[in-house]
Amino acid sequence: MITDKIFFWVLPVMYGVFTAAFVTLARSESGASSAKKGAAAFGMGMLAIILDTQRTLFPSWFFTMAVPLHWLVLWYMADAFLVRHGDQTPVKPALALFFTGLAINLAATFIVDSVAIRVPNASIVAIALLTLALPRFFAHRAKRLDNITAFVIAMCWLCYIVRFAFYFTLDQSGEYARTSQWSQYMMIFYFTSAIFALSLAFLLMMAITSDLVARHFVAATVDPLTGVANRRGFERMLDEPHDVLPFHSVLMVDLDHFKQVNDTHGHGVGDGVLVAVSQTLISCCKGLGEVVRFGGEEFVVLLRPSERQAVLQVAELLRSAIAATRLGAPHHHLQVTASMGVAVLEPDENIDDAIRRADRALYRAKENGRNRVVFAETGKLNLHSVAAVSA
Repeated sequence: MITDKIFFWVLPVMYGVFTAAFVTLARSESGASSAKKGAAAFGMGMLAIILDTQRTLFPSWFFTMAVPLHWLVLWYMADAFLVRHGDQTPVKPALALFFTGLAINLAATFIVDSVAIRVPNASIVAIALLTLALPRFFAHRAKRLDNITAFVIAMCWLCYIVRFAFYFTLDQSGEYARTSQWSQYMMIFYFTSAIFALSLAFLLMMAITSDLVARHFVAATVDPLTGVANRRGFERMLDEPHDVLPFHSVLMVDLDHFKQVNDTHGHGVGDGVLVAVSQTLISCCKGLGEVVRFGGEEFVVLLRPSERQAVLQVAELLRSAIAATRLGAPHHHLQVTASMGVAVLEPDENIDDAIRRADRALYRAKENGRNRVVFAETGKLNLHSVAAVSA
């Protein structure tokens, strides 16, 4: 039994290591709900294994708390993954299952003292809890890691069903009553629990790491105020491998008299204007291109259309939509306009050159009265009647 005893100490140590790891992750990253739930799951798992295997160290009634802790481990572990997708195990049904199972477990311990009730009850509640969570795992399979996690959770669910059948099929109740800790049933339970705990711990570590990388990537490439790409996001957008560049024209947008808005109404209102304008641009450009906040009150719109007339129509749509944008009370009277410079990419021209031409056209729009669109030709600027729109 020396090997078994070592195994029974290795399990709680393993759970303890993962508990410490998830606690560290939770403390180092604010809002890391997955890490917090993972730490809670493995902490309770460690306590459950100790209560379940080191029975000589505790009063006999302590053992009855091990089974409910195992249920909580399953619940919290499932939620540690689901919370990444803004989801969770249905709370009310899970609570009903937990307290019903707990009542049966206590009654079968202190009233009738029946192993034949306690052990099947433990498996039934575990199966039911995983049944509540499992459909939600399969509903959130956006990435390969999600697919692997859903598969492991499904195997865990199937394992509990096999344990339930194994207990009755091989008449384990007699052996369990004689020596529960060393019975075939319990050895299978400990061994499979260790395998699934290791698998889920590593998957959760990978999931949390993946989420942290994605969060830092978004923080680095997305403007936190408006939610559109920032200049770094713009550069990364262009660095992505393309057989053919997906954007064929560039629109430079600069808000008119924006400094006056900040000076008169305050930077809070100015921020509100930037958010409102960015949402207007996103709404109008949906399916046509990408919006980038280039800095301050300046935006760049990368458009897919390449026909001159189509690009000018989109630009005029954006100009008029910005002029019609209003903030909520008490600043609903505030009107903001924008000047725009447009450039269609010429053959063998890159985006940077097109942006420089569009930027020069933008300044011509400012010089000619603002709130207008100016089209830039290669090497020179022409103000066309179709492109210059007065307020």
